[in-house]
Amino acid sequence: MEPIRYKPGEAIRWLETAADSYRKSAKSKGKDAVDPYRDRSDFKKVGATVADAATAIFDLGKSAWADMLHRQAEASEYVLQENHFDVVKGASIKSIEYKRVTEISIRNESVTFKLDKGNLTIKPYAYIVSGKVRVPVGWSRNGLEVPYELLIEELAARCKVKLTEPG
Repeated sequence: MEPIRYKPGEAIRWLETAADSYRKSAKSKGKDAVDPYRDRSDFKKVGATVADAATAIFDLGKSAWADMLHRQAEASEYVLQENHFDVVKGASIKSIEYKRVTEISIRNESVTFKLDKGNLTIKPYAYIVSGKVRVPVGWSRNGLEVPYELLIEELAARCKVKLTEPG
């Protein structure tokens, strides 16, 4: 049987887009703060220069954070094999046999797999937010976009364990 690979969905690329946007903003505001021709004789203008510099540093930090989240998501996947599944996070690979899963509970979008020894939690990598609606980014299952819940349902079926919601 061919392995089935679940990777974070294509919407994760928006993190990369956001990082680029923050980087450009930081560059623009940083240039304004160090412009040698800017008139700094007025105290208000000095305050604006400090604010520009602080905003540029803040935007640069946000771009680094979005970059890190994007790279982390790209290097992560769940690989479903015949008798076990692999949790790949960067260079770390953790193999879990389906028969080791004793219980699967779901709270919001966070899913906890109780194993014979230990636990495993799967959470969405990102959310798409529109107004008050918040939806987890789905998966790319062997190259096809699928909803977030499909991985959980497929793992539950392979483990022969029912999903429970803590009460």
